[in-house]
Amino acid sequence: MSSSDFSKKDRAEVMQLYHSDGGLDLIAGAVLLNFGLDILNQTSATSLFTWIPILLISSLKNRFTLPRLGLKALKANEKIAHSWTIQTAVGLAIWLLIISTMIMLDPFDMQVKLGTIGQGDVRNLIIGVVGGLLFAAAGWLIPLRRFYIYSGVLALSSLISYFLVPVQVPVFLIAVVMIAVGIKLTIAFGKKYPDPDKDNKDSSKGNKK
Repeated sequence: MSSSDFSKKDRAEVMQLYHSDGGLDLIAGAVLLNFGLDILNQTSATSLFTWIPILLISSLKNRFTLPRLGLKALKANEKIAHSWTIQTAVGLAIWLLIISTMIMLDPFDMQVKLGTIGQGDVRNLIIGVVGGLLFAAAGWLIPLRRFYIYSGVLALSSLISYFLVPVQVPVFLIAVVMIAVGIKLTIAFGKKYPDPDKDNKDSSKGNKK
């Protein structure tokens, strides 16, 4: 089935199955954890380590997710499945580029313009609004409902921490939440969809006996 043959409902179901492995949550969480460290260390740009987890998406999908699900369950061929992996990586890279540019480079001088709002760190508000909107956009585009929850957690924690804690705290918080959810989903996915290669090896051993 080509991507053009998907109805909106079919696409939503397939994407939810494709991302039910928790991989996107884990990798995005790792990216945010490294981004929080960049903020903590007051770097002028995101470090290479922050970008590296994005490169793992292809390996994760090809070695863990697709062998367990199979292309038939995803109603796709290898080319379409590969395009989904690229779209996921590119989308995450764009998310990081936008949020890091707004926080570290501040091209629109938002930190100066909003600096008169109370005595808190304006970057908290920027992360809450921009990051929250980007999470919500991802939740709508993919679509994945749990990304709306991530959006709310980031926005709410950033607002609460505006007067209380440094800007990296809500970033670390949402990173930990995403990693925890990702681990839970990955474990559940592994149990629901066993590794076919392992099953085949076990069967071969059983036959030899």
